[in-house]
Amino acid sequence: MLFSFFFYFLKYIMANQYISKIIQRITENTNTTTNLGIIIASPSEDPPYKYHWIRDSALVMRTIVDMYDKTKDPIYFQSILNYIENESKLQKLDTITGLGEPKYNINCTAFNGDWGRPQNDGPALRGIILFKLIDILYYKYETIISELIVPIIVKDLEYILSNYRKISFDIWEEKKGWHFYTRMVQAKFIKEALRYKKLLENIVDIELLKNSYQAILSDLKDHLNGNSIISSFDKEGKIIKYEDAANILAFCHIDYDKEILKVIPLENINHTCDNLIESFRKKYNNEELNLIGRYINDKYYNGHIWIICSLALGQIYIELYKNRNIVKYDSPMHRSRSNPNNNYIEIANQILERILTLDPNLILPEQFNPNTSEFISAKKLTWNYSELYQLYKLLN
Repeated sequence: MLFSFFFYFLKYIMANQYISKIIQRITENTNTTTNLGIIIASPSEDPPYKYHWIRDSALVMRTIVDMYDKTKDPIYFQSILNYIENESKLQKLDTITGLGEPKYNINCTAFNGDWGRPQNDGPALRGIILFKLIDILYYKYETIISELIVPIIVKDLEYILSNYRKISFDIWEEKKGWHFYTRMVQAKFIKEALRYKKLLENIVDIELLKNSYQAILSDLKDHLNGNSIISSFDKEGKIIKYEDAANILAFCHIDYDKEILKVIPLENINHTCDNLIESFRKKYNNEELNLIGRYINDKYYNGHIWIICSLALGQIYIELYKNRNIVKYDSPMHRSRSNPNNNYIEIANQILERILTLDPNLILPEQFNPNTSEFISAKKLTWNYSELYQLYKLLN
């Protein structure tokens, strides 16, 4: 009994230490400018990541919002207010593609240089996190909701409704076309808007929301091919890419919405997971490796292991394990001496442990080489900490 008490006490202490480090790394990449609410993607200027990305910042805010929900600490509440006020300012800027702009300068001005634009996942991700905020703040901060949050959501909805049938760049900012990830988060955003239709009914056309939601679900079906997911098509409908970690991230970032998963079954992600794992095992000549990069034959910095992709893999395996009575699938990729029973939770734990041991202070890069432990590309990528928080929370 005494041993059990100390074991759980030690686990509690370790959990607090890791969470504190995660929050510290996020905070360091937030408090870098006089413009409160700006979250830089990374302090790196080579590659040029010292910008505020709409996508990345929305995903990072998942951690801040969750910490506020758990603790009600006013520090997190202030961070939330700063984010809301900043996003409202950015929406009003005169930009090349309107709300389809992927990133902004850290002085809260438009970035008008060459880049892959538009990126139509950003407004949807921002809307998703704002609806999570409404869930938390409802009945207590109605003025904040009505005067600050809802106007941002409405603008994002208007943009998505006007542009979901137009091509855009993928989350890797490389390919222009139709993307599984983009459509998944757009579907989730509109579904959340329908859940709050009473809040929006005098501002937004609810019938248009319903029709658009069904249209995006129908479009998503085009990405299913047997038991696999087509990640992207070009504008003519030609397949650009099949196996892509963006497919995994898509399920994570819609919180495995049960209604959407009736149309896009969760088990389809196994094909992506297996093929990516097989490819990266061959790349590093390591049959025990359970880490992945973005996609097969990635050329960006020679396509090494991406931390966000590997952490998303861990998250998806936990979800598959939780639904093992529904999802009838047993991947052959993970049977090994260290995991003879193909336990998905054990795989997720191995991924988490590998990432946590990369650096004692969690100074985590965008990519790394698992054979040499060399850090590659951008340093201290803020998005890393969002995915790390999600996986750590699920396993502790």
